[in-house]
Amino acid sequence: MKKVFIFSGLLLLILNSLLGLILSRYESFNWIINDFIILINVAFLGYLATSRIKDAFKFGLTLLLFVAGLAEFLLGLFMESYLTDNFLFILICTALIIQLGSLVLVRWVDNFA
Repeated sequence: MKKVFIFSGLLLLILNSLLGLILSRYESFNWIINDFIILINVAFLGYLATSRIKDAFKFGLTLLLFVAGLAEFLLGLFMESYLTDNFLFILICTALIIQLGSLVLVRWVDNFA
C-alpha cells in the first residue's frame, strides 16, 4: 500500500509541476505551496501505511487525511499569492496541524486499544 501512495504522490507532484510551468495564471507561489502540500500528505499517508496502527484506525485516518489533503490542495489553488493577511494560508496550516495531531492521537490511542 505504501508504494501506491508514493507512486500516486509522485505522479500528482509531476502533474502539478507541469501545470505550474505551462499555465500562466497558476502563480509560482501557489504552485510551490501545492507541491509542499502534496509532499506532506504523501509523507503522512506513507507513514500511516507502514505503521502498526490497527486497520480500523488506519481506514478512518486514511479517509480523513485524503479529504483534508484534497481540501488543502484546493485552498492552495485559490489563495492569494502572498503570505501576509492570507486567511486561506492560515486554514491550510491549521489543517496540516490537525492532520499531524490526528496521527499522533491515533498512534497514542492505538497503544491502549
